[in-house]
Amino acid sequence: MVEFKCPGHNQDPIPEEALKEAGVTFPNAYTDKNEIAALATVLKKYRDDVFTRVPFCVTVEAEAFGAQIKMGDAWHRPRPHGRRFSSIEDLSGIQTPDISEGRMGEVLDAVAILAESGEKVILNIVGPFTILYSLINFTFFYNGLRKNPAQVREIMAVIEKSVIQYGMEGVKRGASIISYEDAVGVPDVTGPEIYQDFSGPSSLRIINGIKEAGGTFLIHLCGRTSAALENTGMVRSYTIKAGKALTYDQALERLLDKLTQPIVVGHKCIAWGSMKMDQSLIWGIKLN
Repeated sequence: MVEFKCPGHNQDPIPEEALKEAGVTFPNAYTDKNEIAALATVLKKYRDDVFTRVPFCVTVEAEAFGAQIKMGDAWHRPRPHGRRFSSIEDLSGIQTPDISEGRMGEVLDAVAILAESGEKVILNIVGPFTILYSLINFTFFYNGLRKNPAQVREIMAVIEKSVIQYGMEGVKRGASIISYEDAVGVPDVTGPEIYQDFSGPSSLRIINGIKEAGGTFLIHLCGRTSAALENTGMVRSYTIKAGKALTYDQALERLLDKLTQPIVVGHKCIAWGSMKMDQSLIWGIKLN
């Protein structure tokens, strides 16, 4: 049994000094490619990271599907503001969004700006249950899932297709790491049966789909996501020696330099980048 204690999302306020140095304002820092890139560059320095990281919230994909998002500011990250859909029947009409439009497009453009300037970029993406959480009250969602599972599978297929496209395009634009999480879709939230039948297999399809982008990049799974997959027998983990890396970011950077094909890693938090490692080990994830 793999155990992973989630440290929680880094929701600390963005330092005022960082905002001034980046020259950004809100909500543009969440919606404009140039300001996203500028803030990511400055935050990398303030956090003593190796990588720049975009976007700064987990609502970009949901907004592309029509979620009502309150943009926020330096103190509060973008978050759902009500739920657009009130039933599975309403939700079943969603279409795969154009990833070149809206905030998805701005984030992808920011990835390209950063990569072209020599930055090593992490693109953070989320899975279907996290997206659905911003679209529909989960009481309605679970009721619909029990009554019409086939309809839910159709909805999730549309979302999966979009997430795969988003991740693959991120790689094409120059992202070194695709960081994937579906924290709302883990068994202690969904229950073991829904996880086994819906959430877990959905994450596997997305991971496999993004790997098809080719090249040399990492898919980094949230520790909760990777632990859930291994504990249900969907993946297996193995250790990768990181050499004399001092921090987790440095270990990932060294691994990237050695890659000849995309690989998946997990069982750690991508937010641990600047933390010193007790053991210089990375956990590789092999999909069954």
